[in-house]
Order: sequence, then structure tokens, then C-alpha cells
Amino acid sequence: LKRLRGMNGGGKTAQGQGRQVFPPSVPLGSLHSLACHSCEGCMIRVVLLGVALLMAAPVMAQGGGMSDEYVRERERQKFAKPYGFGVELDLFGLFPYFDQWQQVAADGLGSDRVNYAGDMNGTPFGAFLDTDVRLRFSWHDSIELGYSFASLRQFDTFEETTRWNGFIYPAGVDADYTSDLHDMHVLYRRDLFRVGRSSNFSFFIQAGLEWAVIDTQVGRDHFSAQDNRERERFRELLPWPALGLGFVWDISDHFALRADAFGGWEDSFPTFQKREGRRVKQSVLSLTARALFEWKPVSFFAVLVGARYRYLNVELESKIRHSEYLWFSVGPEIGIGFRF
Repeated sequence: LKRLRGMNGGGKTAQGQGRQVFPPSVPLGSLHSLACHSCEGCMIRVVLLGVALLMAAPVMAQGGGMSDEYVRERERQKFAKPYGFGVELDLFGLFPYFDQWQQVAADGLGSDRVNYAGDMNGTPFGAFLDTDVRLRFSWHDSIELGYSFASLRQFDTFEETTRWNGFIYPAGVDADYTSDLHDMHVLYRRDLFRVGRSSNFSFFIQAGLEWAVIDTQVGRDHFSAQDNRERERFRELLPWPALGLGFVWDISDHFALRADAFGGWEDSFPTFQKREGRRVKQSVLSLTARALFEWKPVSFFAVLVGARYRYLNVELESKIRHSEYLWFSVGPEIGIGFRF
């Protein structure tokens, strides 16, 4: 406005009206244009200031105003204190796709693999139970006890002539199929190191034993099997060693992501037992893997969502008998956990 006044020596004041009168040579549009540019400049400065504040917010909020040295010292003091004792209990429902078959050769007669889905027309999707208990007695050491159970029942007909445990079942007769798997493990876990600004990412190894109680049956209602030989219980099976590794990422006080895998292998390992006067050896291939997301709305309760993979192949063999069992499953799991 001052520049406008200076163009013609300034404006004149109308008598008795107390308002400024500009010379006719200055268009009123110029005033509007200057006012708009002035407002736009203010708005641009406000927007730039807001953007700068938003960009700076994460930086100012990082660590809650705490320096890296303070956070490191706080974590050092935390892990320097005795841990005490803690218990974590997880209960899962598994909803996997699975495959399962079994065979038993005896008395010089070979055996056919009898498959739950393929031969017995069973549904290869199911719901099973799984539970894990972790006993932690230091910041870096814990023991995990795991148990899962899967039970299958199917009643169908033999579509082909089937050999099982020294018997021959003709095609077309009724078939009773049973499979029970009690799957167990005990693992010692050692946390090797922690990384992250708050030591919230830990990597661990684990070692221990796995074991399975397996009860299978292939038979029919109207075909009397001598000595209950339509049933095979794999009772000579001994525990086998397992090794594994994994990690835990504590994203925050309420969220965590963990994954681990472990497995075992044996080939013709002696069971130090005899059946029908012959020494029995066992061969095992086992693998378990899991990825799990954990949400803790409160410190003592958690909601668990993830996926689990399980493969187990067991063979018991002597000079006159060969029993084999396979279980494979992969799929989602949902559960709850308690932290004490």
C-alpha cells in the first residue's frame, strides 16, 4: 500500500469521510492482487512449518528423549539382575492340511501303504490340539515341553487287495482304519545374543529329545485277525535327539514375532529290544517349524496366531518285520497364552 501511495505522491483524504482516496490511475484489481499474494505467502509458510514439525516429530519422539547411552545402561542393569523363575503356557488349535499313511510287513509277506486320504477316502483337513510349556530360569536359559495329539478314524472299503501285517484283505470288503499320534518333545533353549537399541531381538539355539507314541490299525469287522495283528503300536520306538534354532523379536511391550525350527534324524539305530525273537532297529526323520505372532493386551495373557509345519517318518525294522508310519501337516494355528 505504501508503494501505491508513492506512485502519485500519496492518496488524498475525502473531506468529512475519514477514508483514503486513491488516484484514478491505480486500478482496484491491483489491491486485490497484492492482498492475495500476501495471503498465499502466509499460507505457504504455515504449510512448510507444519511439514517441518511432522518430519521432526519422529526424531524428537525417538527413545522418548532418552539418549542411546541411557538406554544401553538401562538394559545392562536389567540383565544384570537375577531373572528368577517364569512360566509360559501356550494352547493351540491346529487347522492343517495333512497326509498320513502306514504299512506293516511281517511273516515274509510284503505290505502295501494304506493312505488315509488316498485309500480310505478320508478328508485331508482337520483340527488338532497342541500345547507348549516353557520354564524359564534365567535371562538366557529355558526348557520347553511340547505335546500334540492327532487322531484319525475312517470306515470305508478296500478298493484293491491289500497286504497288512501278514494278512491279505480282498478288494471290496469293509475296512476299519485307525491312527493315533501322540507327539512330544523336550528342548533346552539357550539365547546366544541380543541386538537392537533395547536388546529386543534375540537369537537362540535349542537341543533335546523327541518322542512319539503311535497306534495304528487296518482291519475289518468280519475278518477275525489272530493275535490282534491288525493293530501295530510301534511300542519299541525310543526317543531320538533333536537340534534347532530360532529368534524372538519383541516389537513392543504388546507385540512380538517369533519363529523356530528343530528336527532329528536316525538311521538303523538299535532299540535294544526284541520282537518275535529278533532285534529291532529304528530310523527316524523329523522336522518341525513354526512362525508365530503374539499380541499381549495385558502382561499375563496373549493371543497367538501363526503357522506350523510338521513332518515325521518312523520305521521299525527287524529281519522278519518292517513297520513304517508317516505324518505330514502344514497350516494355520490359533491359540492363547498365559505368562507367569
